[in-house]
Amino acid sequence: MKKLSLFAAMATCVLAAPLAAEAPDQTPSTENPLTDRAALERDVRILADDDMEGREAGTPGYDMAAAYVSERFASLGLQPGGDDGGWEQHFSLVRHSQAGDARLAIVGADGSRVKASFGNDFVGGGLASAGGEDGRGRVSAPMVFVGYGLDAPDLGHDSFADVDLQGKIAVWVFGMPEGMDPLLAMHMQQAGADRFGARGAVGSILLFTPTLERRVSWERGRSFVGNTGGTTWVGPDGVAFDRAGDMEFQLVASPELSRAIMAGQALDFDAIAVAQAGGMAPMRSFELTGEARVSYANSHEHLLDTSNVIAIQPGTDPSLADQYVVVTAHLDHVGIQAGHSAENDRLFNGAMDNASGVATLLEMARLIAAEPARRPVMFVALGAEEMGLLGSSYHAANPGIETGELAVNVNVDMPILTWPFDDVVAFGADRSNIFPYVGAAVGQYGLKLVPDPNPGEGFFFRSDQYSYVQAGIPAVYVDLGFGNGGEEAQNEFLAEHYHQPSDEAFRIDYEQLGRFADIGYLVARNVADMNERPAWLAGDFFGDTFGGPVVGEE
Repeated sequence: MKKLSLFAAMATCVLAAPLAAEAPDQTPSTENPLTDRAALERDVRILADDDMEGREAGTPGYDMAAAYVSERFASLGLQPGGDDGGWEQHFSLVRHSQAGDARLAIVGADGSRVKASFGNDFVGGGLASAGGEDGRGRVSAPMVFVGYGLDAPDLGHDSFADVDLQGKIAVWVFGMPEGMDPLLAMHMQQAGADRFGARGAVGSILLFTPTLERRVSWERGRSFVGNTGGTTWVGPDGVAFDRAGDMEFQLVASPELSRAIMAGQALDFDAIAVAQAGGMAPMRSFELTGEARVSYANSHEHLLDTSNVIAIQPGTDPSLADQYVVVTAHLDHVGIQAGHSAENDRLFNGAMDNASGVATLLEMARLIAAEPARRPVMFVALGAEEMGLLGSSYHAANPGIETGELAVNVNVDMPILTWPFDDVVAFGADRSNIFPYVGAAVGQYGLKLVPDPNPGEGFFFRSDQYSYVQAGIPAVYVDLGFGNGGEEAQNEFLAEHYHQPSDEAFRIDYEQLGRFADIGYLVARNVADMNERPAWLAGDFFGDTFGGPVVGEE
């Protein structure tokens, strides 16, 4: 599972003997399991073995794991869905760096000028797709204050209704009005560049207000963001991927520079601080006097090559042959961490995160290969999730199918399997018409389907399903709830073993993994067999934001 980045908070071959595919012939339950517990344990132990060296993207260990999954797919009689008739879909990652010589000046309507120093007064720089051939760019543009940058008119929050961002710089603040859905709030806080770029903004400046400073100090924030840029994939056209459209830069201003930017404006820095402290009421948007002048320099360095591993099971209903169900689990982990001091163990084997998810995917594939569903099902062991959901982002944009499209995603990521769980969470299912089918699958197993017990963590957009959501594809992330001691068990694992060398295969209760895999299979089966096309519910925020089919509008 991807960690939330600090910047996001401001603005997240060993081959086993093949198993013959056999169709399930029993009513599923703990006593009558569908999945093969021994196969699940074997797959986890192989994928989380020291020989795989932590499966970090771009390493021989990851390549070994990808070869293992390819062989397992082949043993099940599935069709390869990768490049050139193979199992793997290869893609390249580049590291986008901001050279550190970005410059910023705020020019007032009266000609006054405030010059800002990179590192001391602001951080950030050009976006991955910005700049000319030499990576350099220069922008002079008026500024528009857009408050929290909210884009939820149906919920009564629209920061863009009365302003025009075309060719301008969006100036915004971190935070959300009280009472707003935490999931939507976290999405908006992370997706500022997307929203501003979609409205023609050429750049953005985040003000460092006291509300943000209560979460992270400027000293810590600037050291984290610095001039690091980020990592992204390169498309088949050779262009580095960026969601921000034609927007060129993102900056974060220090508290002092933030005050200077807003000095003499219709709403100054102190007034913003008071508004945020007094209940986070929405702030009106308006054009600022003066303009900002920004110059930046970018560089792109080839980082690594990696892959997704893809298999396809055709469906049985010709009328649904163009609607692919894509079942995903990320294969990569974080590899070998130099200098780690936990008993000198530098190997992060990632058994729970996410060898258990890939083992679940393989059992789901075995059962669906034995008894195909009505829709075609694509199984994808994703790469580069730990680097920012990059494998799923690449696959959602490049699904590699000649006809048809991805209709719905079922994702499995790091089920924490250390206690006898009695409830299931289906992140995102209630946003589309797949929800009754997911609920039926959980009920079929005699368990409870419960709401997200911890919405403030934003798990819906912290794993690979969110890449498909951003492509307009309804999705569900299947996980476990807090019942029967689950809250304590999950918190203990996250505190002690998440992204640590101690995430080892022996910590998994394989009976619980089997129960979880049974449920994952039933969810995928029900969704793949549903009569209606998977579609967003009318008025759903994510459906409205990212597009895709809507119930009643097909």
